Order: sequence, then structure tokens, then C-alpha cells
Amino acid sequence: MHRIILAAVPLLALAGCNVTDNGNGSSTISVDENKIDAGADLLANEAAKAGDQAANAIENAGPRLEQSAAEIKERAGRVADKADALGDEVDRSTTTPAEANAAQ
Repeated sequence: MHRIILAAVPLLALAGCNVTDNGNGSSTISVDENKIDAGADLLANEAAKAGDQAANAIENAGPRLEQSAAEIKERAGRVADKADALGDEVDRSTTTPAEANAAQ
């Protein structure tokens, strides 16, 4: 975050500059501190908003991950039940008549 603010300092200084062409081959550069302050305030507000949005996303990620994990666990249980049922069906269909008679 500090790097972004440091990178913005030249832009804020540039935004506060006023250049006047004097018409005689010379120019005047003046700095408007109010423009720089307004730009810095805007930058700080936008950085705070971005920080809040990131914090909210991180806070909300935990419950969403827990919900997803619960759904995956529930689905895995259903798949395991289906696999067991299919295995039982395969076992029944592959039993020979002699094995069936011996089991009775």
C-alpha cells in the first residue's frame, strides 16, 4: 500500500502544477497546494475503500469455504452410498447358483 502512495506523489505534484505561457519565450510554473491536498484526500479515500472491500472479502471467505466443504462432504457421502449399492448389486449378479444355495 505504501508503494502505491509513494508512486502517486509525483502525480499529485503534477496535478497541482499550473503552467502559464508568458508569450515572450518564458513560462511560469506555479503549484496549487489545494489541488494537491484534494488529490491526496481522494487517493486516501479510495485506498481506504479498497482496503475495506478486501477486508470484507476475506471475512466472507471463511463461511463460504465452510459451506462449500459441507456441500462437498454431503455429495461425497451420496456418491459413496451409490458405490456401495452398486457393489452389492454386482455381488448379487455374480453369485453362482451353487454359492446362492450354500448361502441359504
